[in-house]
Amino acid sequence: MMRCHIKERVKDFSNLVGKELTKLIETQVTGGPAAGLVNAIGYCILPPGKCLRAFLASSVAQTFGVSIERTLPLCLAIEVLHSYSLVHDDLPSMDNAPTRRGKNSCHIEHGEALALLTGDALLTLTFELLSSMDESCTVKCAIIRVISDACGHRGMVAGQALDMGNLEPSLEAVKQIHKLKTARLFSAACESGAILAEVSTDNQQALASYGETLGCAFQAKDDLCDINEDDSCLNIARILGREKTLEYIDYLLHQSEEYLERIDEDTAVLKELVAFIRNL
Repeated sequence: MMRCHIKERVKDFSNLVGKELTKLIETQVTGGPAAGLVNAIGYCILPPGKCLRAFLASSVAQTFGVSIERTLPLCLAIEVLHSYSLVHDDLPSMDNAPTRRGKNSCHIEHGEALALLTGDALLTLTFELLSSMDESCTVKCAIIRVISDACGHRGMVAGQALDMGNLEPSLEAVKQIHKLKTARLFSAACESGAILAEVSTDNQQALASYGETLGCAFQAKDDLCDINEDDSCLNIARILGREKTLEYIDYLLHQSEEYLERIDEDTAVLKELVAFIRNL
């Protein structure tokens, strides 16, 4: 892969994913029987955010020689899945967040019932996209297994359930919630990219661990940025304080770099992503 500034690479990739998501809506979503649902789906996935999870999947696969074009179906599925999780997390019965990505949350814009259905539709669209990839059945099934495990009752949904049930969580409980709600999808994105490239099991495991520690660092960094606005008991920076949170982030990012040392290929872009998270 050509070397360029990581911020530019992430931005360019996000723009590419945005264009592909627009095509996806035009070709596979528009014209559906429920116009309101179609509009809500488009509202929630466009424009995309940084697409870090999709970028991870693509970067891992490209590290082992897979073309960026071949990674796009997987990347779109990951971004659609992430959008589903945001729609449901924002619901009044969950985090009750009024805004998302600088605009009204789905339930504010389209109503709570339609927002719930929109999340359902995005989740099922994820697996429609994964099952339609032009890859071998072995590769597709392995990716679907990893993604479904990350977003289900052992992953993101479990994290949200723990989130809802913890009024005064311990530090370890908060770390576990962050691991499940955020880091599992980072990990699954990396592991899926490795599966797409058909690398060894050892490499898959190392990259999955790289993604998990990177995801935990990302969430801690996000909490640190929100320390003055977020009064949630699940904000790890409010529990640890600024300095200890920075130490925790550095520890996680150092772990991420150590996992990359197990990979024989040139992991320069993945290493740059560690610095990108550190400097967010």
